[in-house]
Amino acid sequence: MQLAQQPLVPGVERDAAAQELLEGVSSLVRAVRCIEHRHLGMEGGLRRSDASVLKVLMKDGEQRGGEIAARLGVDASVVSRQLTALEADGLVSRRPDPADARVGLVSLSPRGKAQLEAMYSSYIQQLRTALSDLDDDALIAAAATMQRVAVAITGATKLVRQPPKTGE
Repeated sequence: MQLAQQPLVPGVERDAAAQELLEGVSSLVRAVRCIEHRHLGMEGGLRRSDASVLKVLMKDGEQRGGEIAARLGVDASVVSRQLTALEADGLVSRRPDPADARVGLVSLSPRGKAQLEAMYSSYIQQLRTALSDLDDDALIAAAATMQRVAVAITGATKLVRQPPKTGE
């Protein structure tokens, strides 16, 4: 990767390292989305957002729709519509919450689990092929760096979004 010589936005001070990180992350996101798009389309027409919901259920088990929304950082109404479609497709199931009958618990169905596993197995195989010149240690180190960057950016975003305290 060649260091950026010009600022991304005219008039904004150039910070080569931060700009390279931004451009590198953008390139990585585009590349991953291309692979995801191919695999999501092949595996029963799942959208990325649907796969994200199924992945949360696979990882964390049965839960309320609001908990899924919180984990994904989206509004509960968005997840509610997704869950309705996923349930109609037989990929999730819902049951009343014994602790509060006004809400339901959502779980990944066997069909949803099989579809998600097949999609990610194929997806991981393609990534592994594309990254064959990197050994496991290099992949783990890259993943750790990306996670640190993601946590730092997420933390900074939360600080920016905090409403001003009243009375100060």
